[in-house]
Amino acid sequence: MNKGEEYSKQKLEDLINAGKSAVDILLEEIQKPLDVELSDEKRRNAIKAKKECFIDCQEILLSIKELEVKIYGADKSDILKREADFEASFAERRAKR
Repeated sequence: MNKGEEYSKQKLEDLINAGKSAVDILLEEIQKPLDVELSDEKRRNAIKAKKECFIDCQEILLSIKELEVKIYGADKSDILKREADFEASFAERRAKR
């Protein structure tokens, strides 16, 4: 492995570690209970913020998995997948496009 490849691999690993730290922070925010004393508008905004944290957390986790596959190779027990598990059958493979 040359210096450029080694540098790239190290920076990708740094990015993965930073992503994992970000996920931990987002999970802490998601798990915090909502204050029951909040007004309706503030409560709605807090719920939207939690939803955004949740979506961001999912996106970061999927990106981490993709980077790990790029660095370390494909894992047969891949838990997180973006696309559906679909294999074309005979008819789909032979269909005219």
